[in-house]
Amino acid sequence: MRATLTAMPEFRGGVFCDELDGGRAGAQIEVETGRVRAQTRGGECFELATEACEVELGGASGRMWFVRSGDGALTFYSEAPGFGDALATVSVLAAKVHEIRERDRSKRSRHRALRVLGLVAVLLLLVGGLQGVKVAGRAALLALPTSIDDKVGKVAIETTELGGPVVDDPVVTASVEKLVGRLTEHAEGDFDYRIQVVDASTVNAFALPGGQIVIFTGLIREAESIDAVAGVLAHEIAHVTLRHGVQRIGQALGLAAAVQILLGDVGGVSALAIELVQQGALTSYGRDQERAADREGVRLMLESGLDPRGLIQIFERFAEEQDELPAATSWLSSHPDPRERIASIEALIADSSSGPSRALDLDFKELRERLGIGEQSSEEADGS
Repeated sequence: MRATLTAMPEFRGGVFCDELDGGRAGAQIEVETGRVRAQTRGGECFELATEACEVELGGASGRMWFVRSGDGALTFYSEAPGFGDALATVSVLAAKVHEIRERDRSKRSRHRALRVLGLVAVLLLLVGGLQGVKVAGRAALLALPTSIDDKVGKVAIETTELGGPVVDDPVVTASVEKLVGRLTEHAEGDFDYRIQVVDASTVNAFALPGGQIVIFTGLIREAESIDAVAGVLAHEIAHVTLRHGVQRIGQALGLAAAVQILLGDVGGVSALAIELVQQGALTSYGRDQERAADREGVRLMLESGLDPRGLIQIFERFAEEQDELPAATSWLSSHPDPRERIASIEALIADSSSGPSRALDLDFKELRERLGIGEQSSEEADGS
C-alpha cells in the first residue's frame, strides 16, 4: 500500500484513513493509469488501484472529487483544478467521471431556473433586511458547538505551509506551553490548545480555530521581554475564544455554513477552511475583529498577572523599525495602524483594574539561547 512518489503532476488535497492520526491528513495526489497515489505532509504514502475505485463529486462547493476504495477504508479528496480531468484520462474511470459530470450539469441547470425565480425574493430580502441576515448568520455560527472549531482547525493546520521546521527542543516547547497555559487559565471557552514553535525569521504568530497556535522564532528574536511575546499570544488566543476563524468561514459561506454544519456536513466547511488557508484568508480578520482581539488580549494579560504593556513594546518596536525591518512587520501587515492600536491599548490599561502581578517561572534569556538567537543586551537581560 505504501510507495515512493515519482515526478507526476500533483494535486493538493487530502486523505481519509483510520491509519492516520485523527483519521485524516493533507496530501499531494498523483493520478496514473493503474492507480491513484497520495503522500501526506508527514511522508506517508497511500495508493488505490483505479479498477477498484469509487468516484464521487461533492463537498461544500460541489467541486471536490472523492476517490474511495471499495470498502471505504481509504479516501482521497481534492478540489484542485484539473484533478477531475486527470481522473477522466484513466480508462476505467473515464465513463464514471463523464456520468458524474453530466448528472452535475443537469442538476445545475434545474437549480439555475430555481435561482432565477428566487432572485426577486432575494433582492427584496437584501433591500429590506440585509443587516438582519448578517446578524442571524453570525449568531447561528456562534451557536454551534466549539467542537466544530476543533475539527476545522485540525484540517486547516494540516494544509498550512509553516515556512520552516518545527522546533523540537523540549525546553522551548515547554516554555511556550507554560506561557500559553498561564494566559488560557482565564480564557473563555473549552478549547484544546496545541502549540508549535516554528524556526523562521518572520516576526509572527497566528492561531487557527480550535486552539491551533503557531509562533515563529523571529517573534522571540525581536521581542524585548517575555511580556511582549505573551501580549502577541494573548491577542491570538483571543481570536480563538472569540471564534473569529469560524466567523471568517461564515463570511465566505454565510448562512449556508451554519446549515451545512447542522446537517452534519462538516467536511464541506472543512474544505472551505483549507481553501481559505491556501489563500491566506482564514486568519485575515477585519479591523473590528482585530480591535476586539486587542481588548480581550489585554484582559487576559491583566488577569494572568502579566504586563500588557509588553504588547505596546512590540508595536512600538515595529512602528519604529518597519522601514529597516520590513520582514519583521508581517504580523502587522494586515492589521490596523500600530500607533492607533498603541493608543487604544494604553486607554484600555488605564480604564482597567490591574490584577496582582504573578511571576512567571520562565527564563526569557535561556529561551532565546536555546533557540540559538544569541546573547541579549544587558538591558534585555535585565528585563527578562
